[in-house]
Amino acid sequence: MELPSGQYRANEIFEGVTTMSEKETIDKKRLMKLVTYFVLGDGGVYRRTAKANCSFIMNMKQENADYIFWVKEVLENITSARVVERDLKDDCYARKPQFRLETETHPYFNVLRARMYIDTYKGIDEHSLKLLDAEALAILHMCAGSYRKVKGCDSHDVTLNMKRLSYGDQILLKKTLKETLDLEWNVNRNNQYYYLRLRCKDVDKFMELVTPFVKPSFGYKLKRTAPVKGDDIV
Repeated sequence: MELPSGQYRANEIFEGVTTMSEKETIDKKRLMKLVTYFVLGDGGVYRRTAKANCSFIMNMKQENADYIFWVKEVLENITSARVVERDLKDDCYARKPQFRLETETHPYFNVLRARMYIDTYKGIDEHSLKLLDAEALAILHMCAGSYRKVKGCDSHDVTLNMKRLSYGDQILLKKTLKETLDLEWNVNRNNQYYYLRLRCKDVDKFMELVTPFVKPSFGYKLKRTAPVKGDDIV
């Protein structure tokens, strides 16, 4: 399955994964939105030395290969990218097999680094909030969201667990989600961290917005008539 370059073909790795037969043409605004929210999700932009251009890097479980290869296809509108199997043999945690997606360095990623990072803190910036829409929210839900049906009642629980964000950034995200998508969230606290919980009456509206954009491997995060094993796992 491994190619000489270290890359993997999606259809050799994950049954049912499909990629675009020809590179999708993405307009500049949507491209910036997608890459911004890839970074706000599970990705990041990093530079190896102070004067080098940045590259995009993301680690994710192999079972989410459909998302990984979609991100790769999008990023190839900017520069070349590869997916390799992550070496976890020295990892002290019992992690599931993972892939690592990494692009070549490119000035495009320098802009995101300057916008979204303060030293090592990756936060919410004004431009990111202006780009927020249903597709962007779906990316956050796939990377950092959770859904579960509360046992014993007809209540459904949706959270955005971006606990690296400060309280102030959580407030800004909550405000923009209300103004842009008419979704009301509460800022909850877990020890020293904060996260967003959606009010119950907005769950159906939320699901209607994000479902068209959620990849099949993240289907357990979508509302169904009956819950299945894994519904409460982020």
